[in-house]
Amino acid sequence: MFQIGFLEILIILILGLIIIGPKRLPVVVKTTLKFYKKIENKFNLFKKDIEADIGADEIKKDVFNELRMEELDRNKELDND
Repeated sequence: MFQIGFLEILIILILGLIIIGPKRLPVVVKTTLKFYKKIENKFNLFKKDIEADIGADEIKKDVFNELRMEELDRNKELDND
């Protein structure tokens, strides 16, 4: 979901040590990760519900089939030339 590199994580941990302190930092990190996972799970459920409501699987299949047909038509045109 988010693209966070090693340097960003290191900076966040150092700032956390300075601001929160070494005793409370593990508890804060665990709580933050639990909260993040809950939000991520809710977002994924919401996404799946929306995809099911609009019939995303059928749309994906239709688009794939349409692109495949166009590719086959182009290949036939090239073979005829």
